[in-house]
Amino acid sequence: MYHKPVLKNRRTLLERAEKFISDIYFTDCNLRGRLYGDTCPLESISSCLSQRRITFSEAVKLNYKPYKVGETFGPTWWTCWFKITLRIPEDWRHQQVHLHWDSDGEGMIWTDGQPVQGLTKEGEKTSYILTECLKDNEAHSKTLYIELACNGLFGAGKGSMIAAPDPNRKYSVQKAELVVFNQEVRDLLTDFEMLVDIVKMLDEKDQRGYQALFTANEMVNLCEPTNPSSFPAARRLAQTFFSQRNGQSQHTVHAMGHCHIDSAWLWPYEETIRKCARSWVTVIRLMEKNPHMVFTCSQAQQLAWVKSSYPGLFSKIQDYVKEGRFIPVGGSWVEMDGNLPSGESMVRQFMEGQRFFKNEFGNYCKEFWLPDTFGYSAQLPQIMLGSGITRFLTQKLSWNLVNTFPVSSPSSQGGALTKL
Repeated sequence: MYHKPVLKNRRTLLERAEKFISDIYFTDCNLRGRLYGDTCPLESISSCLSQRRITFSEAVKLNYKPYKVGETFGPTWWTCWFKITLRIPEDWRHQQVHLHWDSDGEGMIWTDGQPVQGLTKEGEKTSYILTECLKDNEAHSKTLYIELACNGLFGAGKGSMIAAPDPNRKYSVQKAELVVFNQEVRDLLTDFEMLVDIVKMLDEKDQRGYQALFTANEMVNLCEPTNPSSFPAARRLAQTFFSQRNGQSQHTVHAMGHCHIDSAWLWPYEETIRKCARSWVTVIRLMEKNPHMVFTCSQAQQLAWVKSSYPGLFSKIQDYVKEGRFIPVGGSWVEMDGNLPSGESMVRQFMEGQRFFKNEFGNYCKEFWLPDTFGYSAQLPQIMLGSGITRFLTQKLSWNLVNTFPVSSPSSQGGALTKL
């Protein structure tokens, strides 16, 4: 039923669906181009460079000068603070309004003296919700600060990600404006993105992949980007596909959020601290909007950094830990190397880490979380059991070119959760 209309034209139909949601091609008439409605310029935007990383209380005292979108600043590892004043138009009442901010570098929005969300073009986080639905008695004017780090999501390598940093790299803001956000378009885009990814990930002969492609193609036929009344019918097609059961023995998958943050890789330690804050404050915002969201977080050292530098954020993390939604995992101080350290070093990792998790969150961790090491010591199971840990999560056991891990496919680069 599903595969006959699409067998001969798989590539053509996949490209058709991709172009329909592309942020590069045909945005003047495709669905992606309708994500934002009316736009409005900011009332003012000013900036000030700082060679060192400073606190918010220091930043508000800086000497800000007018900034014009497109102007460059830097160099690498410096920080550019922005002060923004905005006024939401009166006729945007009862609409969802975002600050659309597209820039190089990694940013964090501050309001009322507290961090509220991270920003990064590389992570497709380029908007901040100012209001879900501006009410008649709600303030139309706001002042925000943006702390913009002069480095990318993966450092500032010259020519390639893992190259030495480019010390003279310059950065800029490409877009800074108010926009009306179309939530119905976002929901429909998510359906399309999931279907397209399913088609790409599954083998060309997989029946489910052809069903996904057929569904996406039918949705394109039904959906008229300029006519929101056509969206519900397209979404019903997607939901029909997603609700299919894969037999009575199918697995139930529980998805939990996680962001893997290297404590030291392509950036200074001081930037790791800000990366943790940017990541976790964004998670807190998502938890506020999605009551069923659960997030896992490892590495006591990073939590200790946030506690010291961002006490307000840390307090909110503790609240969500009590609710069972922000889940500390790992038991160790950092996600340490599994090859070089001695047994005593590993014991200290668990001793210091478990002590921190118990003191700050009231519980010891029951699992060891080590996804990104390139080797595993035979001492680990014994040390883990002695630390009260009975489960072990990683992903790189299956990368071994010599010894095949017995419970993971040799061709897989997926994870492994082992119970000791």
